[in-house]
Amino acid sequence: MSKNFLLTRRSLFTGSAVLGGLGLLTACGGGNEAGGASNAESASALGVGEDIASLISVNPKERSELQEGGELRLPSTQLGPDFNTNSASGNSSYTAVMISALSPITNTGLWHSDYEGNWTPNPDFCESFEEEKQGDKQTLVIKLNPDAKFNDGTPIDIEALRTTWEILGKGGERGFNIVDAGPHEYIESIEQDGENIRVTMSKTYYPISDIFGSGVFHPALNDKEVFNNGFIDDVHNEWQAGPFKLEKWNSSEKVATLVPNENWWGEKPLLERITFRQMEASAARAAFKNGEIDVIGASTLTAYKDVEGTEGTEVRRGQRLFSGGLNMSSFRLPLEMRKAIFAAVDRKALADVRFNGLNWTEELPGSMMLMPFSEYYEDNFGMVTENWDAGQILEEAGYTKSGDYYQKDGKNAKFAVTIFGDDPVSSALAQTLSQQMKDAGIECTVDNQPDANFGTVVGNKEFDLTFSGYTVGSDATLAAKQYYDSSNNDGEGSGEIDQMIEEMGAIQDDVERNKKANEIERKHMEEFAIMGTVFNTPDIYVAKTGLANYGVGLFGDPKYNPQMWSNIGWVAE
Repeated sequence: MSKNFLLTRRSLFTGSAVLGGLGLLTACGGGNEAGGASNAESASALGVGEDIASLISVNPKERSELQEGGELRLPSTQLGPDFNTNSASGNSSYTAVMISALSPITNTGLWHSDYEGNWTPNPDFCESFEEEKQGDKQTLVIKLNPDAKFNDGTPIDIEALRTTWEILGKGGERGFNIVDAGPHEYIESIEQDGENIRVTMSKTYYPISDIFGSGVFHPALNDKEVFNNGFIDDVHNEWQAGPFKLEKWNSSEKVATLVPNENWWGEKPLLERITFRQMEASAARAAFKNGEIDVIGASTLTAYKDVEGTEGTEVRRGQRLFSGGLNMSSFRLPLEMRKAIFAAVDRKALADVRFNGLNWTEELPGSMMLMPFSEYYEDNFGMVTENWDAGQILEEAGYTKSGDYYQKDGKNAKFAVTIFGDDPVSSALAQTLSQQMKDAGIECTVDNQPDANFGTVVGNKEFDLTFSGYTVGSDATLAAKQYYDSSNNDGEGSGEIDQMIEEMGAIQDDVERNKKANEIERKHMEEFAIMGTVFNTPDIYVAKTGLANYGVGLFGDPKYNPQMWSNIGWVAE
């Protein structure tokens, strides 16, 4: 079946994570000037040039203000069963959160981000990462941290980089179930140069932070069977490197227990234990109110009202790095149906349902790749669909109106919207969409799946349409390639768009490269209509008041800046 449409830095959000049942738990480090606004009664999404610090809420504290020890108990929509987040079947946002604490080297490779989205080398693994030009060749000079080792003692050195190149750059041809090669297919050679490593590119690529930015792998993973199937219900501590290690994984109860890693050379974590537990949204809220977990996502009205006012807790509200709402499968829906859905949907009405009672406002977003506060953002969806008409699209494709619905070959223009979890907001969104489609002459039914099924259903594209979407980065380059290159979409694309993507990656200027990415997105939306934007959504968490450096962290989330895990802790009493 289809290759899963995910990537570590920009992974899939779906089910309750989109709607706020459990949420993707985020964090930012102590001492950051941003993030003090807890208990906010309301908030709004921001536009270009506005101060995004107001969208961060983590209860920031210095390490000196926190106690050593204590446990952090977290719910998760899904854990495993595949713990290789770089394989197509394992690369979900939920599992990636846990792996970022266990092994940042396999999550964000040699890089990490601050809360504004600026990527720099992660000093735990990489002391410097510089670009040089040798003739017409782009060359990268990398100095790795000599203390960096995987848990089994294997050094994180040139062999790890070569392994990563072999898997990401060439593995697709050898049957490795990778998500996307990214820029690694453009690597020509990797050679030792004294204490540095010199990487020569066959094609120039920017930004260079994408190179070795979605993971660096233990040499043992350079085996197709190990990479594709070796992490099923097995984290393989020995091949990881991070501040925590897995103490226990209970596959039947879906509970993972993490403890500090004695082999870690970086900043030591304050917590003595982190427990992740897979839970449905309603069960997680009940557990939070009973004091069994420490943080709960509350980004829907149902969730917010259920946990609001829980004794000893506070609200942390900000912006979710998400875009989506109309994710369609080209396997099951023909192009004219996808375009008609884009034309018929009333996004404002759906957004009103989504944000009802949350005191959150935002303009309708138009990009899958960038947040509206990004200097590179453009309203691509709005520009493409402004003059589309659903009835005209269907009639030009051979449909005729018969009663309530358009028909072709005796069959209604029909699709199902798949929702995940038990939050009533999901159902309300689905029912609203169904009525909108009926008004346009399209029959829309509802398929309700458990949260835990999201990886299989969406990864294998066993749906017509979902309200899912993807995490959003600070630069559109990697997203444009992941979303719109035909090789990543089972052929849904064009040679012209693929060529535009090739040209984009060679543009050094950030503004011009992102402008090209926006052109690519508009062209793909207009010609293929697979993904559309309805909302970005807020992040709202209710957390125990003593929990520090944890909450809504934008690009400073530990999934992007895994050093933050060491600074999460409890305020000293």
